[in-house]
Amino acid sequence: MKTARGLISLAALLAASSAYAQAPESTAAETLPSDTAAAPAEAATPPADTAAAPAETGAGEPTPLPESAPAPEATVSSDSSTSSTPITTETTELAAPSYLGLMGLYTLPDSGRELGTADIKRGVGMGLLYGWQGEKRWGYELHGELTTIETGSQLRTDYYHYKLGGDLFYAFGDRAHFTPFVIGGIGLSRNDVYPNGAVDDGYDFFANVGVGFVTGPVIQTGQIRIRGEARYVYDNYGDHYNDVRFGLGIEIPLFKEKVREVASVTETTKMVEVPTGLTDSDGDGVVDSADKCPDTPKGSRVDGDGCPFDKVIELKGVTFEFNKTRLRPDAQTILDWAVGVLKKYPDMNVEIAGHTDNIGSDSYNQKLSEGRAQAVKQYFIEHGVPETQLSAKGYGKSQPKADNATAEGRELNRRVELRILN
Repeated sequence: MKTARGLISLAALLAASSAYAQAPESTAAETLPSDTAAAPAEAATPPADTAAAPAETGAGEPTPLPESAPAPEATVSSDSSTSSTPITTETTELAAPSYLGLMGLYTLPDSGRELGTADIKRGVGMGLLYGWQGEKRWGYELHGELTTIETGSQLRTDYYHYKLGGDLFYAFGDRAHFTPFVIGGIGLSRNDVYPNGAVDDGYDFFANVGVGFVTGPVIQTGQIRIRGEARYVYDNYGDHYNDVRFGLGIEIPLFKEKVREVASVTETTKMVEVPTGLTDSDGDGVVDSADKCPDTPKGSRVDGDGCPFDKVIELKGVTFEFNKTRLRPDAQTILDWAVGVLKKYPDMNVEIAGHTDNIGSDSYNQKLSEGRAQAVKQYFIEHGVPETQLSAKGYGKSQPKADNATAEGRELNRRVELRILN
């Protein structure tokens, strides 16, 4: 009966404290889920800018597709064609900022805790917590605990600890992937029975500091994660006690993963229609008045400005579901544009290259990048591009294009590229 009453009291105290918890930040200004996002945490999601198909620089670095010049007003030939590429809003998935936790607890009590002549053996219990982590990786938790300390005596009852406290922590990751953290805080505790029988039951404060970890999702439904921790606990009750407490349990994110967005920018790129009677000196299909790269070699593959494609075309706007290889619907526009280019140049062979940021293990990121590259390849095949034109390869986190130490850099590193092979 005493344990049941304790659990009911603990749940009520924790529910009241959680009412003051900060609501998760609303977000509306970033990218694809990132990283991109919750990576690892981590998704192949380049930031919004312009679509791919830049002029060749010789350095192999992807650059934005140039703006198209307006087509002259004139009668056009019947075999002219137009391809438009709206650049859709890019998104990135991150782990949800708020979460609930349920922990099983095991305590090694201070040797000074005793009940008469009975030895104190161990403590077992459970804990509930509510937590929130900000984008800068600092966060807080509110927690409640009930622990039964066993004496091993047949003559004396066990006694109970009820605790309610708050902690601050710093996490070395975004909780979308394996994330270690350091944590510390204070709180109020009640000891049901005083250990040496000299003082009545009472309340006092405690302090704790420790380390822990949380994994990436182990169950996709609900994004459930495993959490483990170890803490040193200073209990100010009585003669002051120093306990060591271990915890293992689960974390369940509240709400959906954050999806940060960038304002949509729409831009049209035309395979310029050739006006009847206007001059196209280099024969690339772009009239001289709209040709920003005149005198391109005959047979060159050019974009809407008459400039050759770069060797690397970054597919900005291609996004995936969180921690998965399934394409989001908003990736269709840029992929359909790429399908049109590949069909126009059937002799052009490309490698579809997948990249991630550095959050998560090498093997996890390698597998994720390979799966996403294969998903893009399959989309192309299903939309009529011959498989002989295509290859797919994942590079994991091995080829960053920006600094992984910043959120902005990680966003740039989560990307999918087309590499022209011939």
